[in-house]
Amino acid sequence: EKRCGKSMLLFFIGKLAARSMMASNITPAAVFRSIDAWAPTLLIDEADTFMKDNEELRGLINSGHTRDSAFTIRVQGEDHTPTKFSTWGAKALAGIGHVADTIMDRAITLELRRKLPHEKVERIRHAEPGLFEELQSKLARFAEDHSFDVQYARPPLPEGLNDRAQDNWEPLLAIAMTAGNEWLKVGTKAALA
Repeated sequence: EKRCGKSMLLFFIGKLAARSMMASNITPAAVFRSIDAWAPTLLIDEADTFMKDNEELRGLINSGHTRDSAFTIRVQGEDHTPTKFSTWGAKALAGIGHVADTIMDRAITLELRRKLPHEKVERIRHAEPGLFEELQSKLARFAEDHSFDVQYARPPLPEGLNDRAQDNWEPLLAIAMTAGNEWLKVGTKAALA
């Protein structure tokens, strides 16, 4: 809903994610060319305003769900050479309402609401200097130190989730399992919620 903090959430993710790239509008060609060139964490705001009837864009976002199918082929140059572009990578979409069911089914959704009048929050723009850089550095170090463990972790997947939801949550639960038993409990509870 309006004023729920969706853009601020993307800003926060962008401060912590590897190679974050924010866009408030993006064309299908820019999606696959950006991913192929820079392997960013793609943060797309205002998705409700330009994705609804854009079947090509929806297909590209959907194609990035599994590593094996995360490609699109386009022709390039005057000789129309077929060229393979990757669509594999982390993506976060933010918008009001829902995007296509096929995208929602391949996603972990976070439904936000406006804060209530009695709720108080700290302004993220007033965070202590260097906080995000320090957190990003710690996350990068964890990834570097534990990439093998995460890759081969086989976390128990909650029975209450359907097959696609288990596929969506497995990478996050593998990270949680590697981080420690308490994190796996928190992650499993989040997946079920």
